[in-house]
Amino acid sequence: MGCGITTVKYLLFIFNLVFALCGLAILIAGALSYANIDRVDNHLHNVDVSGSPIALIVVGSIVFIVAFYGCCGAIRESHCMVVTFAVFLLVILITEIAIGIVAFVNRDGWNTAIHDSLTDMFGRYDQDEAIKKDINSLQKALECCGIDGPDYWKTSIPEGCCVNPDGTCSAVTDPKQVFQEGCVQRLEELIHAIGLLLGVLAIVIGIVEIIGVVFALCLASSIKNKDRRVY
Repeated sequence: MGCGITTVKYLLFIFNLVFALCGLAILIAGALSYANIDRVDNHLHNVDVSGSPIALIVVGSIVFIVAFYGCCGAIRESHCMVVTFAVFLLVILITEIAIGIVAFVNRDGWNTAIHDSLTDMFGRYDQDEAIKKDINSLQKALECCGIDGPDYWKTSIPEGCCVNPDGTCSAVTDPKQVFQEGCVQRLEELIHAIGLLLGVLAIVIGIVEIIGVVFALCLASSIKNKDRRVY
């Protein structure tokens, strides 16, 4: 190929530094998302919403490790390491596309699972003290009230719906006293925000990975041609 081996080597090295930073960004985004999800996940029953942030943390770690491997391959001008790096990038890219397709196809299933889980959980509010505590904690964490709003509670408003930290409130329609959004809507909004973050990161990382594969294959070809000339 017409690429100068030195130029391509340092381009790939710079790319891997950017790629490593992207990996750290994904990892940090996953950690922040997990921190937000974890404050409500412990209070949910029969539905796990922490999978996506954990996936971000795992992917971010893998991306960082692969980038480090690519840096070593570029600096050492190792044909085997550079080709392996390109293969790793392709595998990660294909995996991201597959996960994205599955998540898009099953997005309605998530909403149904959240609605069904919360409906079952709230329906047992007066039957179990532990569930009552979880529901109030969930409402405080999400700043929501009932399944679809304060009107869900026919008799009295639970302390978890109250804006005041002491759990006292009276005017149901006053947003300064009682949270007005339903918990299903708030949880769906939170998951949607995390999904949007995942989508944006996937697109950015995907573009970076394609560039990385091109650089890696170009460098691998240059290294192979150089070895042929030597021998």
